[in-house]
Amino acid sequence: MYTPFLFSTSEQELHYVLLHKKATEAFPLHWHDEIEISLVLSGELNLFLNGECLSVKAGNAVFINSGDCHYYLPEEAEFTCLLFSPDLLSGTPGSSALIENVKERIGRNSKTMDNWKNEDRAKLRDLFSFLESLDSSSFSYSLLVRSAIFRIVAMIADDSINPASSTPSSVEFNKVRNRISDVFRYIEEHYMEPLSLPEAAAASGYVPTYFSRVFKTCTGMTFYDYLTVFRIRKAEMQLTETNDSIAAVAAASGFSSVKTFDRVFKEQLGISPLKFRKQYAAGKTSGRKKKIKDGRL
Repeated sequence: MYTPFLFSTSEQELHYVLLHKKATEAFPLHWHDEIEISLVLSGELNLFLNGECLSVKAGNAVFINSGDCHYYLPEEAEFTCLLFSPDLLSGTPGSSALIENVKERIGRNSKTMDNWKNEDRAKLRDLFSFLESLDSSSFSYSLLVRSAIFRIVAMIADDSINPASSTPSSVEFNKVRNRISDVFRYIEEHYMEPLSLPEAAAASGYVPTYFSRVFKTCTGMTFYDYLTVFRIRKAEMQLTETNDSIAAVAAASGFSSVKTFDRVFKEQLGISPLKFRKQYAAGKTSGRKKKIKDGRL
């Protein structure tokens, strides 16, 4: 799912945001144009990234490139998450080539600090602390933010600090990144309609059999599993944000019947759509964790 991030007013021009979280909630496999860096402060952050399961412990960080397929598993982990648009690196001669080079390097390099030297780990943590300490009303705020993010990017894109990854799934994903992104866009635009694997394959320019293998390798899910999870997430949003009938929500989410919608919703969340809505309205879902089953959310 393409997820455009909303930036606060003070950060609008910079197109970046720094978030401090104490827990994660399961969220369907998605992607976005922004580069995302999460520094774990305590606990353990578990996520699925480009077909690979990662466990990132305190003191470590995970680097999610523009266009990477990922989802976080529900955990009690405290971490700071930096998200910024690659366009933040623009404004200098040759910046277009620089941005593409940076994304290519982040794509091929390690996704964590597992092999980093202690002094380099400390420098990254210091840069995060520096960003947190900045006064947004200061004249130099924009310059200091850009400076810190440039230094962070320089570290994770530097082969001598963050060596290239040889993980098969990452290598495969980098080869088909643009085509897989086209599939996610296609699903975003047509999820409410009957969708087939051949249609999705055509959107990416692959033959169905090869597309099926590539999609599973890059996401860890079959096409139909991903489509199901995506539709359920959309249904959750409608159930909590609208007063539409269950039948209307089912149709708008791409389900052929209320009976099918009810069955799949229960399989994914362990609760009926109607009961989910009632519990949410009663304020009882804040601590709910989604069921993880067969590698799916």
